[in-house]
Amino acid sequence: MGPMSAFSRWVVIVSGFLLTVLAYQAAWPWLYSEVGMYGPTVFQATHPAEAVAAMLAATAVASIICVTIAKLISGLAGLIVVGAALGWAGLGLSPMRDVLFHGSAGLVAADGFAWAIVVLGLTWLTLSRCGPCNDVHPETGHDPTDPLTSPEALKMLVAGLASLPVVWLVAQSDFRGQTLAATILGGVAAGLVGRLWSPNVQPVLLPLGVMLSGTMACWIAAVLLPDAVDRAYTSGDVPNLMLPTPIDWAAGALCGVAMGFAWAKGFLRHDEAAAAA
Repeated sequence: MGPMSAFSRWVVIVSGFLLTVLAYQAAWPWLYSEVGMYGPTVFQATHPAEAVAAMLAATAVASIICVTIAKLISGLAGLIVVGAALGWAGLGLSPMRDVLFHGSAGLVAADGFAWAIVVLGLTWLTLSRCGPCNDVHPETGHDPTDPLTSPEALKMLVAGLASLPVVWLVAQSDFRGQTLAATILGGVAAGLVGRLWSPNVQPVLLPLGVMLSGTMACWIAAVLLPDAVDRAYTSGDVPNLMLPTPIDWAAGALCGVAMGFAWAKGFLRHDEAAAAA
């Protein structure tokens, strides 16, 4: 297949974005919660089993779109499009204050770990099988570095922690647009750190690192919450890292990390002779 024209690329990107948004928006009614709104978590929906099934169906559609974009354009493009679409669709969900007031903040971690599995599966399928980054070369030899178990890959996992200070600084309220922006910027920071720290391995574990970092931070914050949650929320004592929803973290892990990883290329100076050796 020859190279795509710029117009064709944008048709694929826009179409993939819109279809992914529609797929997830079709699943939101199944996330209806006892407070009378959609979401923001799956396991605290009125009917969790139906909510899980709806989200799996939407994610299957998103995965097909991501893989298609990866094959036609690039793996990073597929992750950016699907992550951005997930975040955009998630703006229609209720904020975390409803979970804090009426639900179980600890159960948010269950959603986070479920999304971590989704994020890992999607990035592995996209970057290992369908659209690996062509500008990532092993440090020595011709065989690619193992993106799951090598020391370089584990650096990617740890680099996900770089998202936390950025999210903490930006997420000053649980306003849906602000929390999404916070996680995407956090993902960008993790993508930059991951590539600069470990530039010779596909970033399969980097989005997982962001997702796990956000989930663990939310769980620790939930444990430390005072009993009078409403008073803590009103006084601004709820930790900032607990304000993004699990879907915000997933969107940031996919879209933000891919953007940061791509941008970090401009800061690298590859030794082409070493790469070709």
